[in-house]
Amino acid sequence: MTRDTPGVGGAERMASSDSAMLETLVLEAPVAFAFYDTDMRYRRINRMLADINGAPMEAHIARRPSELLAPPLGLAIEARLAEVLRTGQAIADDDFRAPSPITGELRHYESQWYPARADDGSVIGVAVLVSDVTDRRLAEAALRRSNERTLRLQQATSALSGALTVDDVRRVMRELGQSAGFATRTEIHLADLSPGLVVDAPDELMSFAVHPQTGERSVEVALVVSGGLIGSLRLVLLDSMSDHEDESFLGALAGQCAIALERARLYERERSTAVTLQRSLLPDRLPDAPGVELAARFLPGAGDADVGGDWYDAFSLPDGRLVLVVGDVMGKGVVAAAGMGRLRSALRALAFVNPLPETVLNGLDRVFTATEEADQIATLVYMLINPEARRAAVGGAGHLPLVLVRAGHPPELVDAGSGSTPLGWAEPRGQRTLELGPGDLLLGVTDGVVERRGYDLDAGLSQLMECVVSPEGDLDSLVERVAATMLGHTEGRDDATLLAVRFLG
Repeated sequence: MTRDTPGVGGAERMASSDSAMLETLVLEAPVAFAFYDTDMRYRRINRMLADINGAPMEAHIARRPSELLAPPLGLAIEARLAEVLRTGQAIADDDFRAPSPITGELRHYESQWYPARADDGSVIGVAVLVSDVTDRRLAEAALRRSNERTLRLQQATSALSGALTVDDVRRVMRELGQSAGFATRTEIHLADLSPGLVVDAPDELMSFAVHPQTGERSVEVALVVSGGLIGSLRLVLLDSMSDHEDESFLGALAGQCAIALERARLYERERSTAVTLQRSLLPDRLPDAPGVELAARFLPGAGDADVGGDWYDAFSLPDGRLVLVVGDVMGKGVVAAAGMGRLRSALRALAFVNPLPETVLNGLDRVFTATEEADQIATLVYMLINPEARRAAVGGAGHLPLVLVRAGHPPELVDAGSGSTPLGWAEPRGQRTLELGPGDLLLGVTDGVVERRGYDLDAGLSQLMECVVSPEGDLDSLVERVAATMLGHTEGRDDATLLAVRFLG
């Protein structure tokens, strides 16, 4: 026998070497391993799985998992073994969960269960490979929570960006807390924000509390902007909100809420100023003229709509004639209201010099071009009423038509310049004269009366005419009825103005 040809002793040594290598792989492999016989008893186990089970390797041999491990872990292992022995099929379990026998902490495992077969194909046991993936599962869960918090914060930022008023902010935060699943109740408490008063932010911006009787968990977060403390956000939390990362989310959420509140407070202050200015520029009362009846309404827009430049005017001339005007300065807020004031003053001055519609409108074109910004737009309809002659000279600059209701006839639209250009877009202005009789009525409105979201202008004008089909009763009641019908909606409604004149018998 040569050195290169192993004999029986060499074969035995090689088999022994293979067995030692296999033993080493089983015992020292970086994955937990066990082998069970058909009676589901441990035959082999390595140190890693023994450590997971919290018992020495030798304590496992010849024992079933339920004899060694407390439920539910032992019973769950035997259920897997029984399935493999019955079906002869391998099983891969990506998320086998069980309490640790050592710490009691819930652990996550990935496991593969393989049937071991004899030469004749019969199943003689089950081999299992187990990996503890608890840390990976926790990291994945933390990443999911982080992504969910980021999405919630994006949703909050988007929703709060559309909140115009403080009440809007309260509503959005309440709905977010419930729909996003982090709070059962949301409250906003505003600090004393008297003019000139600055409240410093507290040292602790966030504090948690537990109700002693109900166990209800809540958090109160200071709402801080550059000007100081403006209030606090209180959330009654769901049980899922507990860790440090959630504190970061709550702090960011409160920051977005504070920005929205400050913006809403500024909007409400400016809106209040604009409404006050707008109302102060309207006539205190309508003129009392023989032969005609007058009625008017001005309604500022809804809380979720900006204040515009809607206006009306009614005044008597020295010769007994009346000037009635309904107008709209495009734009929002104080700027539009101030522009309306300038336009009203110029119109009155021009009307006292020469009240004919075409003359006043041509003069307003020149004034408007000289005093207003190039991108400013204003429209109006102008009525010069002669009560004694029952005559109305009308003209307009890009405004809506008048509604004319002749006694005993259906309402009609009267073009008083709706096809013309707005003020400042100078063109030769014209006028038309209407001969009217007892009971005849003229009504002028701004677009806030006939236009709103989801409805076009023609539909609005048709509805307006339906409202005045039966103009019986006093004129003030009629205008009130028209306003209630046309402006019964509130969401997004713009400023609205109505001015009506009826000739008496």
